[in-house]
Amino acid sequence: MMNTNKIVQNFKKLFDKEDLFLPATPEQKKRLEDLFGDQVGKIIDFYSEYQPWEMPVTESYVQLLGIDNILLENTEGTPGKYLAEYGVFVFALTAGGHALCIDTNTAARGDAGVYIADADFVFHNEILDRMEIGVIPEKVAERLRDDETLLLNYPNIARCLRKVENSFMKFLLKLSGDKYEDIEEYLE
Repeated sequence: MMNTNKIVQNFKKLFDKEDLFLPATPEQKKRLEDLFGDQVGKIIDFYSEYQPWEMPVTESYVQLLGIDNILLENTEGTPGKYLAEYGVFVFALTAGGHALCIDTNTAARGDAGVYIADADFVFHNEILDRMEIGVIPEKVAERLRDDETLLLNYPNIARCLRKVENSFMKFLLKLSGDKYEDIEEYLE
């Protein structure tokens, strides 16, 4: 994987630091495979060899998570634990607490697109006792009735998440090369 080596070298150069990555333990790799499934082999391979370890926040305000924190965000964090039920997994956070995710439903050739979810993307509607999407893009909201809400389900997640890149590997290559300004701009 030529891109993997370039990504790692770019991060080392970007942060002027060598010890940014650790290989995953067999248990961590297994838990990540169990979480992500078998559609995103390139992503699992990357984390198996190059798990972020004490990675600083990038200039574009992104904090890549190690496997243990990925597991935590997708089982206990919000919106991660709700998105994970639909095959959308958090792998990084922004300085503002927003989630960067991969969508395994649209994975192709072992890779998946990268999306950003507002920290308030999901909420519990107490009146209807159900999970709903709390941050709806303007072009989606324009098509809703004034009193209409969006139930949390995969079609609505796909309509409302903001795409950052078509590929996780391309995202990492650009992130490591400091090609993004403020990743939270994708929320606008």
